[in-house]
This record gives sequence, structure tokens and C-alpha cells, in this order.
Amino acid sequence: MHPSIKLQAFVLRLFAVIGIITILYFGRGVLLLLTVAGLIAMLLNPIDNKLRSWGAKPGFAIAGATLVLMLFFAALFFAVGKQATRFANNWPKIQERLTEQVERAREQIPLLPGDSSSTSPPADSTTAQAPPPRGTSTGSSGNVLRSIPIGGEQITGALSSTVGILGDFLLMLVYVVLFLAQKERLYEFLVRRAPDGERPTMKETVNQASDVAQNYLKGRLILIVILSVLYGIGFSLVGLDYAIVVAVLVAVLSIIPYLGNIIGGVLAMAIAIASGGGSSMILGILGTMAAAQTLESYILTPLIVGDEVDINPLTTVVAVIAFTVMWGPVGAIVAIPIVAIIRVICMHVDGLKDYGYLLGQD
Repeated sequence: MHPSIKLQAFVLRLFAVIGIITILYFGRGVLLLLTVAGLIAMLLNPIDNKLRSWGAKPGFAIAGATLVLMLFFAALFFAVGKQATRFANNWPKIQERLTEQVERAREQIPLLPGDSSSTSPPADSTTAQAPPPRGTSTGSSGNVLRSIPIGGEQITGALSSTVGILGDFLLMLVYVVLFLAQKERLYEFLVRRAPDGERPTMKETVNQASDVAQNYLKGRLILIVILSVLYGIGFSLVGLDYAIVVAVLVAVLSIIPYLGNIIGGVLAMAIAIASGGGSSMILGILGTMAAAQTLESYILTPLIVGDEVDINPLTTVVAVIAFTVMWGPVGAIVAIPIVAIIRVICMHVDGLKDYGYLLGQD
């Protein structure tokens, strides 16, 4: 191939990549919901197929699969709702505890900004003042939490955010139902777009991509349930407040490769410190997470998830960061199944097999 033709092909591919990234970023309001709904539809597809195999009509099968999804969210909200309400009611006390922790840190580290020891005049000065009582602060750092304004604007903003989240959730449910209702048409469309000689390959590609995403999501969901139980038991034994809420949150964060466990551990320890927990509680939390992660990495993940995704660590980290930048926290969750689907497609297209090899680890 002539060098100029190679250069032209490279430039076209580069502009195509830039164009795709631009569309993903500026179209995230629509594409994110469609992507999440599509992945959930893949997860519910076996339930839909099973109900249809039992003789249920498509409408009843879709309603049954959607009902399973609604029951899952209802059980999740019920499990954490009580402690979440308790957490909200006790927020003023938590603020006071956090303020006390900040004050203790300022006493132990005098160079912190706002510490009176770094700005007070000499001891023999006639203008010297008595040190402030323990638990109070003349600086800004100790009173940050107490000075948080909660007024009409904040309440209106919270209600607006809640309504927005509820609206997105309902719209996502609509997309899930539509994907399940139109799955045969979408499948047939993809097959028809392939040349006659490539249609068997297209069918294999679509089926394999769907299976990879479906098995990964199902495996991760099972792991989240198991980790929630393990974390809940461990956090309760060490006396952590709101153990169930924290356990579920930390388990959900584990779906983000590498980074999720770190964020979850920091969050659990921050709540332990805010609740006045000592070193024994922090060590108990670290021990619980270490034991659960060891069990997950060497026993649970190989048995439940397996090597369905087969993406190398470099690709995993880059994909998680890139999708987080484009789509926010939800992007970090959907990054791995999306990249897994892309890799399957690359491995079945002649001109893209090298890219599939680059993304994988076999």
C-alpha cells in the first residue's frame, strides 16, 4: 500500500475516534440511559426467554422480567432504607463528632491552617488571651461543618435532584421494556446489515457479545450480594454505625475495578472515625475488607464470573477512567461490559483483530 494511502487511512481512523468520543461526551444525557437500559435488558433477557418458553405471551413475559427488576430495587431500598433514615436523623450528631475529630487533629498538628498556636502572640504579651475551650475553634476549619447553610435553596435543589433522578429511573425502565419488546427486530437488523456471506459470523458476534455482557453483569450482581452479606457481618461485629448501609455501598463500589475497593475502604473508615470509633474498629474494618477481597479474588470471582470479560488490567483502568470522565460515576460501572462487547466485535472483524488482541489478555 502506498504511504500516502496509509496516512490517509490513519487520519480517517483518528478523526473517527475523535468523533465517537465527542458524541459520547456531548450526548451522554441520552446515551448513558440507553446504555444502562440496554445492559439491564441483556441481564433480564434470560428471564424473558424463560417465561416465553413456558408459553407466556411476549407482553406478559416482559412484564414478568420487569417485575423482577422492580422487586430487586424494592428489596434493596427496603434493606438500606431504615438505616439511611437513621443516618439522616443523626446527621447533626455526626457533624459534632466530625468537628471534634478536626479539633483533635488541629491540637496534635499545630501547623494546620487556623490553629491558634501558629498565630497567637508571645506568652509574655499583655494582650495574650486564654486558649479556647476544648471542642471549640477560633479558626475556620473546626466550624466548617457547623456553618453549612441549609435553607430554602438547598431544600429546593435537593428536591429537584430527587425528581430528576426519579425521572431518569422511570425513563430507563421505559427503555428496558422497549429493548425487550424489540430485541428480535434489533437482532434481525444487525444480521441484515452484514453481507450475505458474513451473516453467520454476524450472528455469532451478536450472540457472543450479548453472552459476555450478560454473564459479567449477572456474576457481578451475585458478588455484590455476597460481599454485602460479608461486609455487613464484619462491620456489625466491629460495632460500625449504619453497618448495613455502608456494607451495601462498599459492595456496590466493588463493581469498579481496582478503584472501587479503595474508595469503599476509605468511605468505611471515614464513617468509623466520624462515629468516634477507635483504632480497634478501624483495624476490624480493614481486616473485614482484606478477608472479603481475598475470598472474592481467589475463590468467588473465578467461580462466579470466570474469564468471560478477558480484558487486561491496563485496558480496564484506562476504560474506567475514560468513561468516568465522559459519563460520571455510572460510566465507571458500565465501562467494563462496554469494552468487553467492543473486544468481541473486534475479534470477529478482519481489520480489527489486532485491536481485539490489544484489549484482551490471552
